[in-house]
Amino acid sequence: MNDSSSTATASDGGALACFALRDEVAIEDFEEGSLVLLCEQLRLVQLNPTARDVVGRLDGQRSVRQVARAVAEALAQPLEPVLADVVELLADLERQGVVERCSAAAKCERGGCMSEGKRYLANPDVSCREEGPEGALLFNPDTDGTTVLNPTGLLIWEALREPRTEEQLVACLVEACDEVPADQVGGDVDEFLKTLLPGGFVGEVLEEGAA
Repeated sequence: MNDSSSTATASDGGALACFALRDEVAIEDFEEGSLVLLCEQLRLVQLNPTARDVVGRLDGQRSVRQVARAVAEALAQPLEPVLADVVELLADLERQGVVERCSAAAKCERGGCMSEGKRYLANPDVSCREEGPEGALLFNPDTDGTTVLNPTGLLIWEALREPRTEEQLVACLVEACDEVPADQVGGDVDEFLKTLLPGGFVGEVLEEGAA
């Protein structure tokens, strides 16, 4: 899949990283591919159609895995080999200055602001009683509070058995719910945390040494 002008290198960013085109980049599309112009460097990078498709899906909000899933579905190919190619491609394009990883501030400016860096964990004192296909019932003995989870909420709850960021939760659900759009998953996770954090069902994991 990768047809940029240099050999790609392995990325350490993983499937949860988010990328966007650099501001200095201009792209011209042709029938057999695209040319990327690095305006400050006055240099061209060639992309094949599939690589162009990947770049066109970068919005600074979706993770590499979410982008790879969309590409895999479009090509009717398995996710994992496509994901490996996308990670490799973006590592190469990042090194060449075509794309950049998005900081928390940049993601917020693009409308994709999550609780960057914050990790959440299900309260271990809360009991969870599954109610078949309907979801589950949570009971917090500290507050005598209860709440009902739908099946999506139960998936999020199970994912919170270990500390995860909001972005990692979205990635887990995208993996589990193949037919659900990533934007909808992100909304479900955001609503889940806003609902369960105040009642003590879920807590924020403080970094070691934090006040």
